[in-house]
Amino acid sequence: MNPKKKNIFILIALLILLIFILQKNSEVKTSIILGTELWLTKVFPSLFPMFILSDLLMHYHLPEYLANHLGPLFTKLFKTSSYGVFTLFMSLIAGTPSSAYILKNLVNEQKITTEEASHLLQFTFFSNPLFLLTMLKFIFPNQNSLVIIIISIHYLSNLIIGLLIRPKTTLSWTKIQNSWTTQNLGTVLSSAIQKAMNTLLLILGTICFYLMLSTILTTNNSHINLFLKGFLELTQGLNSLINTQYSTMIKGLLSLTFISFGGLSIHTQIKSIIEDTSISYLSFLKGRILHVLISILLFLFLSGTSIAFIS
Repeated sequence: MNPKKKNIFILIALLILLIFILQKNSEVKTSIILGTELWLTKVFPSLFPMFILSDLLMHYHLPEYLANHLGPLFTKLFKTSSYGVFTLFMSLIAGTPSSAYILKNLVNEQKITTEEASHLLQFTFFSNPLFLLTMLKFIFPNQNSLVIIIISIHYLSNLIIGLLIRPKTTLSWTKIQNSWTTQNLGTVLSSAIQKAMNTLLLILGTICFYLMLSTILTTNNSHINLFLKGFLELTQGLNSLINTQYSTMIKGLLSLTFISFGGLSIHTQIKSIIEDTSISYLSFLKGRILHVLISILLFLFLSGTSIAFIS
C-alpha cells in the first residue's frame, strides 16, 4: 500500500472511530475510567517499583555480577551474551513490558547490540506472576494445581523458545570487568523515576485506548466479544472468562492463548518503548506466535496425560 492510500485508509478509520465515540459517549467514558483504575490499582503498583529497581540495579552493576556468575551457563544454553541473564531475571519478577524497557537501556548503554536485544525480546516475555495468580484464581476457583500448571506452562514455553531459536554460531563467554559508578544515589534515582513515569504514562494511554476500542466494537455475540477483548487487552480477556460457562479445558486453552499473545495493548506498549531504537518489533511478534503454539501444545499434552488436570 502506497503512503497516500495508507493515509486515506487511516483517516477514514479515525473518522469512523470518532462517530462511534460520539454514539457511545457514556460507555467510552466508563471504559477510560476502568482503564485508569486498572492502571492505578494493578499496573502501576507492580511495575513502578520494578522499573526503578531495574534501573538502579543496572547502574550499580548487578547485570555484570549475574553475567560473571551465571553467564557461562546462560551463554551455553541460549548462545547469547551474559547480559541476557539479567533481562531474564528481572522480566520473571517484574512481568511485561519490563523486558523491552531493560533491553532498551542495555542497548543505550552499549552493553548489547540491537540484534541481540531483538533476539532476547522473543523469549523474555513474562506476565507478572502476582497478576496471573490473582486473575487465574478467579477463573479457576478451588483449582490451585491447574492455576500453577498454567503459569508454569507460560514460563516454560518462553525457555523452550529460547532454545529453539538459538543462533547457529557458538558464542564464547568472557568475564566482564566492572567499572564503579561515580554518580550519587540521588541523581541516579531521579533519572530512574523520570524514565519509569514516562513509560508508565505511555502504558496508561494504551490500556485506556484498547479498553475504549473493545467497548466500541462490542457485538451481540458473547463469544466474539470474548475473543475480541482477549485479543485487544489481556486483563479484559481474562476477566471475561470468569463468568463464562465454558469447560475447564476450553478456559485453560483460552487463558493460555490470551496470556501468551499478550493482547494488542501490550504489543503497542512494547513497540512504543523500543520506538527510538533499532530493536525489532517483528522479532517480538514472532516470539508471541511461537509462544501461543507451544503453550497450547504443552497444555493439550498435560491434559491428555492427567485426568485430574482438567477435573
